[in-house]
Amino acid sequence: MRWAICFIAMTMVLGCGGELQQLAVETMQNANVAITSADAVGAQESAGTPFRAAEEMLGTAENAMDAGDAERAYRLALRAYLHARIATETAIALREEAVVEEAQAQLTLTEENVAEVRQRLQIAREEFDALRSD
Repeated sequence: MRWAICFIAMTMVLGCGGELQQLAVETMQNANVAITSADAVGAQESAGTPFRAAEEMLGTAENAMDAGDAERAYRLALRAYLHARIATETAIALREEAVVEEAQAQLTLTEENVAEVRQRLQIAREEFDALRSD
């Protein structure tokens, strides 16, 4: 959302080719950093579709910039950045879900162990009471 507002504000403020070219370059750099960050959290494996989309869009943005189309380069770089962020957040969410599932499995196992220990304790009490009454 913040990037959309920045995009609109920058589009209204800028408009000149040189300034737009600089904005496109900076946005491509930001997209590259976002892709690197996404890769660092494992997005390439767990969020492959948005990750690959980000890489492809950044490559297309670079081609547009080389062709002199700074506006298209900017728009594609911004989309690449957003796809990289989606990939990052997806990868983090999937990793956290796996942690939660593991914790839930450990909790279930612990609850089963507690129930077993309580059952053995009850049996031991019954045996103790039987020995005391003899």
